[in-house]
Formats: sequence, structure tokens, C-alpha cells
Amino acid sequence: MAAPLGCGYGDLVLASSRAVDDEEEEEEASQKPSPSAVLRWSTQAKQEISESPNDCIECSALIVAIGPVATGFIHTYLLHQETEILGMIGSGLLEDTCNTFEQTSPADATCFLHRLMSAPSVIVCQCNVDVPPEMMFSWTQQLFSCINIHNTYVGVLASAPVSEFRSSVSLSDVTVPFLRGLKTNQFHGKPVCPYLEQPNTAKGLPASVLTHCQVYRVPAVLYMCYSDSIYVEIPAIKAFLPVLKGTPFRDIVQENPHADISLRKLVELRALQNNLYT
Repeated sequence: MAAPLGCGYGDLVLASSRAVDDEEEEEEASQKPSPSAVLRWSTQAKQEISESPNDCIECSALIVAIGPVATGFIHTYLLHQETEILGMIGSGLLEDTCNTFEQTSPADATCFLHRLMSAPSVIVCQCNVDVPPEMMFSWTQQLFSCINIHNTYVGVLASAPVSEFRSSVSLSDVTVPFLRGLKTNQFHGKPVCPYLEQPNTAKGLPASVLTHCQVYRVPAVLYMCYSDSIYVEIPAIKAFLPVLKGTPFRDIVQENPHADISLRKLVELRALQNNLYT
């Protein structure tokens, strides 16, 4: 059975942090413009869009990795291939940083759009920055704004603390980390892992992307990794390995013979970065 939206999928309701009446809320809304994400295309991508009959970049598969665990997996098992940077989505980054396209370390707080040179219709969004709740809708709109998704499969990877997972089975009886999946009605395949059980929900940016795909009838699947560590660790990254055998990944992945070395370097870089801020 599919995991329909009734499984709590796409819970994006945000509670107010203070009590305000309608009049005060309307006054504040009129004074403060809603923050918006900004998509900046590379020069080559701009030219490609301008020359396209539908003002879009053709895309057969869109891979969206959200958070350090998912982006670490994509960096190791997909972006080791030759790629080009199409653009980036800014959501609070400095203006000069957004314009340079120079922060390419896998640990940098960036959100780049890559294209695989071996498969130019495959676009990879590597979101390694926290997107504020008030920007999630505009971020999602920007992501899909100039991508032709009429014949596109979307794969979303994200992670969450296992403490957020609710189950009738004791977590001591579950091997951590583990994967759970959700899909849109248009995705006719089956996820490579169990469906996300009620009353669990997909939240935040992953839910925003999947909701967009459901509304616009795009085949999409979300894979969520539940981990018991607050740090980026190799077992959590490798928990995503089964997705390489499923749609839309299986036809675009090339084996990385240096994957284990890349993973160790990535985890060490993350650990060093964490130590700088503790």
C-alpha cells in the first residue's frame, strides 16, 4: 500500500510563539515584508533558460538532499561524478557569498544546484543550510521555478533524530539508524524501505518539497534516515545506500571506488567544524 497524505505527511503548521490578536498581526504583516528565498543561476544556466521555448531547464530526475547526513551521502555516492553548478538558492546567506559560487566544500553552509555531466537532465540540489520555517514555501517555489517537471522523478533525502520517531515497538528492538519512506500518489513504484508509520509525520523542508510534488502531480519519493547521533557519522550516511537501487537513483549512479575514503574525510571535516563551535 502507498503511504498517503493521511499518514500525517506534510505537517507544516507553525505555532505562534506569543499571543497576538488579529489586528496586531495584520499591522505587523503590513510593516514587514515576508522573507523570501532567492535563486541565482549561473551565467550558463541563465543562457540555457533564455533559449528554452518554455523558459525552463529540462530535467528527468531531481534529487534533493536536505541536511548534513543526506548531503554527505549525495556528495559521496553521486557528486563524485563530473558535475557543473547551475545555481544556488539563498535563504539568509550574505549577498556576496550567494553571488560567488565558491563555497564548494561538503561541510559549507550552502545550497547548490548541480547537473551531472554524464546525464545532463539530472539535477541535484544539495541543501546544506538551515532554511527558516518562514522561507520554506518560497524556497520550494524557487527550486521548481525554472525546472521542467512534466516528465520528472523527484527523490528527496533527509534525516531526523530517532527521538522524534514514534512506534508501538520499543526502539531498543530497532536497529538504528534506519530508513522510512513516503511517496506522492503519482509515484507508482514502491520505496526501498518501510513506509513511515502513523502517527509520524514528515516535517519542515522535506515535507514542503513533497507537498509541492503532490499538488502538481509529480512522481516523488522521500527517504528519511532516523539516527541516534547528533553528529554526522558514517553509519547514518550509509543507511541511505538502499535508495541507490530504487527510482530515480538506480539509472544515474556510477560506482565510487573511493567512497569509504571520501566518507572518512567528510566525517572528519564535520567533526572539526563542530569542534570549532563548541
